[in-house]
Amino acid sequence: MLEATDVPGARTFALKVKGNSMQPLFSEGEIIFVNPDLPREPGHYVLVESQDGGPEGALLRQLKKVGGQYILHPLDRRNEDLPLTKQQQILGRVVRLRKNL
Repeated sequence: MLEATDVPGARTFALKVKGNSMQPLFSEGEIIFVNPDLPREPGHYVLVESQDGGPEGALLRQLKKVGGQYILHPLDRRNEDLPLTKQQQILGRVVRLRKNL
């Protein structure tokens, strides 16, 4: 099924959330829209290349800044904060979430 959307940005793309590390805000199977062209600031939800280059390929996390270090923060407390490394690239900022009803 193809859906029309009014999400701005010529390069904005949609992805399905995998895993539960960002619950309760983002749940598995929901759709996020990511704009790679918008600036990213602490507090934004971002899509980032995974550290290990694993099969998932990307992490959905909240970007935080502690001192001079950027941190990738999962909302589910069973997961740990990770430092954003120089080798990782932020792929874009989440601009919309489509919740499952």
